[in-house]
Parts: sequence; C-alpha cells; structure tokens
Amino acid sequence: DYGKDVIGTLNLFQLIKRILNSVPELEQLRLSSIDCAEISEDFFPLLDNKKLMPHFHLSLQSGNNLILKRMKRRHTKQQAIEFCKKVRNYRNDVVFGADFIAGFPTETDEMFEDSIDLIKKCNLTHLHVFPFSVRKSTPAANMPQVSSDVIKKRAKILRDLGTVNLKKYLKNQIGSKVRVLIEQVKNTISIGKSQYFTKIEIAQKLKEGSIVDCIITDVHENILKADLIS
Repeated sequence: DYGKDVIGTLNLFQLIKRILNSVPELEQLRLSSIDCAEISEDFFPLLDNKKLMPHFHLSLQSGNNLILKRMKRRHTKQQAIEFCKKVRNYRNDVVFGADFIAGFPTETDEMFEDSIDLIKKCNLTHLHVFPFSVRKSTPAANMPQVSSDVIKKRAKILRDLGTVNLKKYLKNQIGSKVRVLIEQVKNTISIGKSQYFTKIEIAQKLKEGSIVDCIITDVHENILKADLIS
C-alpha cells in the first residue's frame, strides 16, 4: 500500500528502483511478505537487477477461491500461479515461500486440496503454516467451524509437503555458488542467509554483516554447508 496516501503514481516498486539507482553501495535488497494482488508492472523489470534478492514470500493463505473470498483476500488461486510463473520467466533462479492457514471455517476436504495443488503448481519451498484459531468478534468466528482434529491434520499435511519441497530444493543446491550475508558467528562457525533465503553454515570465523561468495558442499537438517570461494 506504499504511496497510496500520496498524490500521483508513487508505489513500492518505484521506491525500490529509486533505492537501487541512488544507493550504489547497497549490495542486497530483500522484500519480505508481498501480496500478488497488489503487484504492478513496475515490479517485473526490477527482477533484472541482481541486487534484488530472488526470494519472495507470498501472503497466500489458501488455494481455494471461495475460502480466499471469505478471508477477504484480494487475489485468486490463478493469480498466484500466474504471478509465480511470470516472475520465473524473468528470473529462473527465484524461490518462493508462502503463508497458509489450515482449516479456515467452511473449508472442506475438496477446498483444502486446492491449497495442496497450489503449493505443487507454484513449487513453494519456504512454507509458514498456521492452524486456524478462532478470534472473538471476527466474521470468521461466526462461520461454521472445522474440527480441531481436522485442522491439526491439514496443517501437518501442508507442513510435510513444504518440508519435502524444501529438502529437494536444498539437495539440488549442492555444488552451486551462492552469496551469503553473515548474520551470526558462533566460535569458528559463521551462519548466514544466501540470496535464496536458505540458512548457510561456513566453518570459518567471518565478520558479521559481511557478504561472501561460497560454494554449497552439503546439507544437514535443512542447513546448507558451504566453503568460501577464494
């Protein structure tokens, strides 16, 4: 919603372009959660700039259009699929994460299957799954509720699917080159995030805040191991 309170056509993506052009010493810029219903055409040319990190976390919540409407979300399942496809056409190394709510009121088994289908079609690898919980005085609290057992079961199914996708992605990263932002140093282990938002460990003591080039050598418990490229 950035810029909507300003007269003119200013939007978030024009701001990003201005930052990238005006701050040449900035090495990386990462977007956090974005809504694919609010993406303007100004966004896509930004993908050509390698300083913009190729990981985007989408606020999807469900893959069923009726549930999305009841959640008052502004996008449809097809919009989400088309957005991921279009982004990958601009930048084929991009990865996506997403938020999902399992067991929203009135969600049937068939509706839930739409969420599974969406995860598969968009190849989502970084999932945040939340079991629905009632909040008093909200419209959802007055809708027919899904049983707690079913909610827990559906949340587990989504988390398991996300884990499978993530493990497959991490395994395929072995042998690839990445740039790592060092966030923490523990003894002789440096820990950070790659441009793909994957957790990386390097068996060397490096400076926090530094950005280093590495090659992925292994993966253990969803953490990638890497060696510095000298």
